Amino acid sequence: MRRLLPLLWLLMDLNGRSMAQAIPPNQERTLNTVVPNIRLVDAVGREFRLHDLRGKPIIISPIYVGCPSACIAITRSLQQVLPQVGTPGKDFWVLSLTFHPKEREKAIQQFQHAYRLDGMGWRVVYARTEQELFQLLDALDFRFRYVNTRVYDHPNVVVFLSPDMRIRYYAEGTTYTADQIRTGLRWARGELTLLERLEQALLPLGIMLLIGGTLLSLYAGSRVARASRQRVQST
Repeated sequence: MRRLLPLLWLLMDLNGRSMAQAIPPNQERTLNTVVPNIRLVDAVGREFRLHDLRGKPIIISPIYVGCPSACIAITRSLQQVLPQVGTPGKDFWVLSLTFHPKEREKAIQQFQHAYRLDGMGWRVVYARTEQELFQLLDALDFRFRYVNTRVYDHPNVVVFLSPDMRIRYYAEGTTYTADQIRTGLRWARGELTLLERLEQALLPLGIMLLIGGTLLSLYAGSRVARASRQRVQST
């Protein structure tokens, strides 16, 4: 059900209802796709390729240093729960990725220092170029919009990549439980339960039925409206 949410947002919009400003990632488009091998730079200026981290699950936390609320809550929540599920650098990698195109080394150094991150298992990074940044954000379907000089409206998510660099899971919200992170890591490693495998197999059928039902409802509604107008015109 969690992966149907972006589609439900779209269908609500088709029916003329308002959408929230921060549209969640369309997981139907992104799940199981390979992320681009972009260049990243960490807080001490070391450049590396994203695919250099191949071999362990990767948790990507899109943030920006100037964020006044949500990014702070997400980072603090991860700090609280990650020690309960494993060790960054040993069991998985963690990347706090700034999606602000203008934030560079000085900004991420401040972020890393403020949260006392080790810079090895958990790195704060920026994309080497703006083009590479948006290549990765597009692959994650992470969309943000400018609100004012300090604030960006953005989805609150962390993304789990498999050891072979495929998008496998999204955890939504600003606070997380250890069980949520364990679930994300299980999906990243391909350790699905039988129920989860059935959900994955039946998902395309559910999407087709949902779209078909919605389109049929819209078509029927338009026929009723047309018939009503014709009756009014004939009187």
